[in-house]
Amino acid sequence: MERYQVGILGGGPGGYVCALRAAQLGLSVILIEEGRLGGTCLNKGCIPTKTLVKSAELWRELKHAEEFGITIQGAGFDFSRIMARKDQVVNTLVGGIEQLIKAKKINVVKAWGEVKEAGYLEVHSETGADRIQVDNLVLATGSLPASIPIPGVELPGVVTSEEILEQKTLPDSLVIIGGGVIGLEFASIYHELGVQVSVIEMLPTLLPMIDEEIPKRLTPLLKKSGIQIFTKTSVREISARNGGLIVRVEDAKGLKELPAQQVLLATGRKPNLRGVHAETLGLELERGAIKINGQMQTSVPRVYAIGDVVGGTMLAHVASMQGMIAAEHIAGRQVTMEGRAIPSAIFTYPEIAAVGETEQALKASGKAYKVSKFPFSANGKALALGEVMGLVKLLANEEGVVLGASIMGPQASSLIQECVLAVEKGLSAEDLAQTIHAHPTLPEAIMEAAHGIFEKPLHLA
Repeated sequence: MERYQVGILGGGPGGYVCALRAAQLGLSVILIEEGRLGGTCLNKGCIPTKTLVKSAELWRELKHAEEFGITIQGAGFDFSRIMARKDQVVNTLVGGIEQLIKAKKINVVKAWGEVKEAGYLEVHSETGADRIQVDNLVLATGSLPASIPIPGVELPGVVTSEEILEQKTLPDSLVIIGGGVIGLEFASIYHELGVQVSVIEMLPTLLPMIDEEIPKRLTPLLKKSGIQIFTKTSVREISARNGGLIVRVEDAKGLKELPAQQVLLATGRKPNLRGVHAETLGLELERGAIKINGQMQTSVPRVYAIGDVVGGTMLAHVASMQGMIAAEHIAGRQVTMEGRAIPSAIFTYPEIAAVGETEQALKASGKAYKVSKFPFSANGKALALGEVMGLVKLLANEEGVVLGASIMGPQASSLIQECVLAVEKGLSAEDLAQTIHAHPTLPEAIMEAAHGIFEKPLHLA
């Protein structure tokens, strides 16, 4: 029987990073993945959607080219070629991971894996079943789109976020059920490409997990652009009519019908325990997810779990860090995931990014705090880019230590990293304000907001 020091079930951003780090630390590793390396993020999530975001962004810029003194005639786009480029980007990245795995001499088995007892992986392929002994087991089986109990979700034309990425044509109209990250990113992409988009959210606000000021500012911008937004609205049923679909919804004013050629279910994701015999293993679960400690250890000795299967913040970069921690802990290092600053990025238009505390959470806790905001309309680089919507918002304690940040505006997903470092290392707003920022650049907006924690931003009346 083959034996390895580390056996990993799942080759997504948690699993393959764990494998790379474990091999780097000199451990023998076997990785079981039924599909392609990279998991949902690379193949059916983060990377393909961001590739589409770029195409939509470029098309938006072309439509506004005259504002920059540029005249373009006969511009158009070919959606099938947009999707072909998406596939090319994904294939390039998958190939890169495969080369990294090969270079580290990690044994990858492309097969269906199963775990019934600690210390063993069962692998099922066309040639039969094999049992592999592992000293340490890492469960990295990811997540699946969450289903919702609505009549009609099985109808043709009702798709998940994974299925919509395989389409080669655009619908004329799209109703998106769910006003979270997935729903709003697809709303921004498809609206920019000319699709009539409606978003339905049951809660009072879009993006409920971030600072409440951001969705309050984003929602009117989305509506102004032409996207229909329905909050505090429940979906009652989906039905077929005249070759299309009808989504029946209800809000405080009563029932209404929204016609659509297609419906996207964007109601979140749930841990994927397929192949993991949790009860047989004796794994402790919490709300359908595997319970872990700060070292990624489960309730079963030498069994670790990482990524979406442990619930919580389902983000690729969180899974990757968890994979690193699991590998290092197996190798005997003193590491923990607890207390780390976790950024989030939402690729709507404008972009949104956040880290640390939100203002509503600080209010609820009763903690004293300071807040400072700086609009991109007062930033020279943003004005030159023609991207003045949004702001930087910093939160700090009474001593000025940065507790959280929210950014809505150009390149927010990149700008947030300065704030992540501040939250992670306990830096003060003064540290940010006194750091020289290149001019003219977008990060100057962070510097200005930092000045505002104790005094006032320099370039704001």
